[in-house]
Amino acid sequence: MNNSTPVTRLLLVEDDENDAILIRASLRHGGLQISHHRVWSKTELEKALAQEQWGVVLCDYNLPQFDGLAALRMVRSRDADIPFIIVSGAIGEETAVAAMRSGAQDFVMKQSLGRLGAVLVRELGEAEIRRTARLANSQLQAKEALLDSIVTTAADGIAVVNAAGKIEFANPALAVLTGNAATALQGMPVQQLLRASADIEFWNVLCASTGDIRGDMTNLQMHAHTRNGAIIPVEIKVSRMTLDNSPKLTVVVRDVSERARSEERMWRLAHFDELSGLPNRLLFRQLLEQAIRDANRERKSIAVLFIDLDRFKLINDTAGHDSGDMVLRQVAGRLRQCLREADLLSRFGGDEFAALLREIDDPEAARATAQRVLAAVAQPYDINGETYHLSASVGISIYPGDSPDATALLRNAELAMYRAKDQGKNNFQFHSPQMNARSLEYVVLERSLRRAIELDEFLIHFQPQFDLKDGRIVGAEALLRWNLPEVGMIPPVKFIPLAEETGLIVPIGQLVLLRACVAAKEWRASGHVDFRVAVNLSPRQFNQSELVIDIINILEDTGLPPENLELEITESMVMSNPERATAILRELRAVGVHLAIDDFGTGYSSLGYLKSFPVHTLKIDRSFIKDVPADPDDVAITHAIIAMGHSLRLDVVAEGVETAEQLAFLREHGCDYMQGFLAGKPMPAEELSRLLAERTHWSL
Repeated sequence: MNNSTPVTRLLLVEDDENDAILIRASLRHGGLQISHHRVWSKTELEKALAQEQWGVVLCDYNLPQFDGLAALRMVRSRDADIPFIIVSGAIGEETAVAAMRSGAQDFVMKQSLGRLGAVLVRELGEAEIRRTARLANSQLQAKEALLDSIVTTAADGIAVVNAAGKIEFANPALAVLTGNAATALQGMPVQQLLRASADIEFWNVLCASTGDIRGDMTNLQMHAHTRNGAIIPVEIKVSRMTLDNSPKLTVVVRDVSERARSEERMWRLAHFDELSGLPNRLLFRQLLEQAIRDANRERKSIAVLFIDLDRFKLINDTAGHDSGDMVLRQVAGRLRQCLREADLLSRFGGDEFAALLREIDDPEAARATAQRVLAAVAQPYDINGETYHLSASVGISIYPGDSPDATALLRNAELAMYRAKDQGKNNFQFHSPQMNARSLEYVVLERSLRRAIELDEFLIHFQPQFDLKDGRIVGAEALLRWNLPEVGMIPPVKFIPLAEETGLIVPIGQLVLLRACVAAKEWRASGHVDFRVAVNLSPRQFNQSELVIDIINILEDTGLPPENLELEITESMVMSNPERATAILRELRAVGVHLAIDDFGTGYSSLGYLKSFPVHTLKIDRSFIKDVPADPDDVAITHAIIAMGHSLRLDVVAEGVETAEQLAFLREHGCDYMQGFLAGKPMPAEELSRLLAERTHWSL
C-alpha cells in the first residue's frame, strides 16, 4: 500500500462486528487508507459526531435502536457534505429510493462489497466538490487550481453549460462516459448529449415555459447518449454559478447503470417467487387487474384457477424441505405445460399456485385446463430415488360472470378450491354464488383461528363442580373461550369443529391442558389439595400417539400431581374403536389421572364395554337434565344413568343444572356431583380463586 495515500477518517455505524471486519477488509483491499471508529447506538453516534470531523459515514440500515434514515438525519444536521453511504445486507427498493432522496450518496449491498472502495473514492471526490462549490462564488480564484484538479479526476462527468445551452467545459469522466473526446464536447449543445426520454430534451427540462432557467435541480433521472448510439441511465445534478460575470450551469452526470441493475434485481425479488421463478401473488394480482381491463374493453372472458396441492405437507414432514422444494419445482414445470403461451402461472407461496387464462371462449376451456392440471399433478415424482404421489384441488372463477374485480375473482376461485377439498380432493369445482356465505366464513374463520394460536387469543374459564351432599366445591371443568379482536367471544360450537377438522385442535388442546394444570397447581398450593380440574380431550387429541407422553410431560413441567387432573372423553370417542380406547385409557389411568366419560347417554355405549373402561366418573349430558323433572322420559333416563353408574362404582356428575327443581331431583336420586349456572357460571381462574378463598362449602 502506498503510504502517501491520504488517511480517511471513517465513522462506521454497524452493530455486527463480523460485517464491520468485512467492510474494513474490502476498503483496504481497494487501496484505501482509513482510520475508523465503530458505533452502533444512537447515543454513540451523537457523541462521535460531536467530538470529531469525519471524512465519510458508512451506515447499516437495520440497527437495534434506529434505522439508516434516522442516522442520516443525525449526520445531515451536523454536516451537509459528508458522504453518507448505506451498506446493508437487505434493503428494499422503496427504502433504497427513500434513502437516496433523503440525501444518502449511495447504497452498497453487503453481498457486493467489492464495489465499496470505488464508491467511497467517488463519493469522497464528490463531497470535496460539494464543499468547494459552496465557496466558489467568493473564493473562485483562490480555489481554481484545486477545483480544476478535482474536476479532472472526479469519477462523475462534469460539464459547464452556458446560457445558450452549449457545453463550454467537460471533464475527462464525461468524455469517457459518452465516448467522445473532451475537446469534441466543447461547443456541443447539451440537449444532444442528455435527454429525459426519447422525446424530451434535457434543456427543456431545465427551462420554464417562459424559457428562463429554473433553479438548482438534483437527482434528475436522464439518459446519456453516447457517440456509438448507446443509451446510459444517468442521474443529473444542476447548480447555477457565475463565471466571468456570465451565468453558467454546472452539470454533474453520474452513471447509475449499476444502480439501475440493482433496482431491477430488487424489483424482481419483490415480484417473483425465488423457488420456482414464477410471478408471485403481488405481480399476479397486478397482471390480473390489467387482464380484466383488457377483457372488459374487448368483451372477452378470462378465468382464474386457484390450485392447492393435497397433502403436500406429508412430503415436507417425511422427506424434508429440500425434497419438498424439488417437488414444487417439478409441479411448476408441469403446470406451465398445461397452459397456453398467453396464459399466466403464479406461485402464491407454500403449495398454492394460480393460473390466469386469457381470452377463453367459454367455461369449457377452463374445465379442460383444470383436467390437464389434475392429470399432470397426479403423475409420480421421482426425488432422490424415492417416488412420491400428489393430487390437487382446483377452484375456478370466470370473469365477468363470477365477479367484476380482481379481489373477488381471486377470492371466489379460492372458495371454489376449498369446495373441491370438501368434495374429497383431487377434483375441480366452479365457483357458484351459493358457496360464498358458508365458504368465506369457513376460510376467514380458519385463518383467524391460526392467527389466534400465534397471538394467544384464547382464554380458559373454569366452571365449579359441587358435592351434592355438603355443597363443597370439589373441582372445576376447564372451558375454552376465544376472544376474537373486533368481534368478541366466538362460541366453542362454532370453532371447535373447525379446529378438529384442520388439526389445530391439537396445539389448542395442549394449551388448555397446560393452563388448566398451572391453575390447579396454584389452587393446590393455596390449600385445596383435593381440588381436581377436568379437561376435555378432543377425538384428534385422543388418537395422537404421543398423548400419554404429552400429559406426563405437562404434569412434570407444572408440578401438578396426576390425581388433581381429570380427563374427559366423550362416549362416541371411545366407542369408535373400543379395544384401542380401552388400551389408551388404561395407560392414562396408570399415570394416575382421573378419567370421565363425558356427555354420557348421547352415544350407543355397550354395557359390556362400559364395564371394561377404566374410568372413574360418568357425566350426564345436559340434554337429559334440561327437562327434568317435567319430562318423564328424561327422568327415567337420568335415574337409570345414576343407578347404573353407582352399580359400576362410578361417580356421577350432572351437567347443565340451572333450576332448583333439577337440583332437588338429582339429590333425591343420589347423584354425586353437579355443575351448572344454578351454582356457578364459567369464570376466569382469578375469579374462582377469590371464590375459593371466601369459602369452600355452599348452601345448595
